[in-house]
Amino acid sequence: MDDTGPGPTIFGALWRYRRSSLAIVAVAVLVSFVVALAAGDGRTARARIVLRAPDQTGALGIELTSEASFVRYVKQRALFVTSDRVLSAARTRLGGPETLEQMRSAIAAEASSSGESIEITVDGAGLERSVLVANAVIAAYQDESRAEVTAATENALATLNTQRAAVVAEIPEGGAIAAAAGQTLSEIDKQMSSIRVVASQFDDGVAFVDHATAGAVGPWRGVLRDVAIGLAAGLVVAAATAWFRADRDRRVRHAGDLAGVVSEPLLGEIETLPAQAVPSLSTPGVPPLRSYQLVASGLRTMVGTGVVMVTGASAGEGATTTTLQIAGAAARDGLRVLVVDAAVRSRDLSRLLGLADWLGLTSIATGAASLEQATHSVHIGDGVGFSVVPAGHAHRYSRDQLRSSSLRRVIADMRARYDLVLVDLPPLSSQPETTSLIGVSDGVLVTVRREGDLRSLRKLRGQIHLFGGTITGYVLTFTGADPTRRAAEPAVPQPVR
Repeated sequence: MDDTGPGPTIFGALWRYRRSSLAIVAVAVLVSFVVALAAGDGRTARARIVLRAPDQTGALGIELTSEASFVRYVKQRALFVTSDRVLSAARTRLGGPETLEQMRSAIAAEASSSGESIEITVDGAGLERSVLVANAVIAAYQDESRAEVTAATENALATLNTQRAAVVAEIPEGGAIAAAAGQTLSEIDKQMSSIRVVASQFDDGVAFVDHATAGAVGPWRGVLRDVAIGLAAGLVVAAATAWFRADRDRRVRHAGDLAGVVSEPLLGEIETLPAQAVPSLSTPGVPPLRSYQLVASGLRTMVGTGVVMVTGASAGEGATTTTLQIAGAAARDGLRVLVVDAAVRSRDLSRLLGLADWLGLTSIATGAASLEQATHSVHIGDGVGFSVVPAGHAHRYSRDQLRSSSLRRVIADMRARYDLVLVDLPPLSSQPETTSLIGVSDGVLVTVRREGDLRSLRKLRGQIHLFGGTITGYVLTFTGADPTRRAAEPAVPQPVR
């Protein structure tokens, strides 16, 4: 088996675990919805103030020498937005019931990630009120910022006027203005004129404003956004979880999965029968399914004649039914067939044939009976039948007796007397005492149930090779195909004593 066989696909894993995946997505969406409502995003207003860069000359007392200094300036202005001065002015504009403390807790301002604007968030009593508060804060900021610029301009001009007056005072009364004094006065006048121009251009320091509006931040916009994020996150988590589970629990879903990881041939696929038709599969008198006839033909092509073990990785994979169906098909083709029930603990095949308490394999192993004495005939109609060695008495043998060389010699005797010997072998992990039979067989036919675990199959394959067996092929059971309607079942034939 190829351990590096094709892994599960995302969509295949999601479909396989669709219920749990849907549950994960639903929980993620529900959590995001609840969080969005709890966070009050439906009553949150957002606005933005894009700042104008101050004049590089520093005429207004603001010196920016680099991009980093402008970012620091924006952060400082964001703090000014939530200052008591601005919030008090905004509260006066609103004239509402909000206290200064309430406004401070409801309003947040921070520099944008690009560092060129201030982003304002208001979580008020309702969306409409949040929008009014946000816009009032913007207007208050612009007024207070303009007042700051006006004050800074007046202070700068007053300082220059004082300097100018001092220069003029030093000029003798009625005397001519010296060249140096005239140049100083001219420079002062230029600075005053520059400050007035810069102040007029800078104004409130705001380039433009994105006001908060009720239409732009509808009450469900944030909720829907968070739900969409929750949906995307849920899908990612569900896909990752489903893929991880599928990769850890790889199964055979169809013939392609099996063919992709084993080198031996697939001899046939067995459809799933309706519940009322299942008993007919273990009734020897009913003609075998066409799919089992194909398996029997393939088995004879692969092995010819000899001893074939039929087993599966776990119980319920159809090994016993496959044994009986192949035996019936081979017997109808004229072969001398012997069926051996090696499941000495469960004795399922023996029970189906009514031979559970008869002499059988354990009787041979303990020396209580010969092969002839432990072999019984089962008729399947029209003078056709096959021989059976049932499991025997489960409580009258030891494990070492099933591993004895005498039992292996009996298997060799079976091969000489019959064209095809089919041994119904239980899963090796459940009955390890029968593993010695694998080494004396001519081939092992492995039944694999649809949705069977590939890791269990890999383990079984390793065990078969470890005990000296050769896998002849595989039979995929319970494939889910529509069954062909069959004739009414005849009465169960009685074994001949």
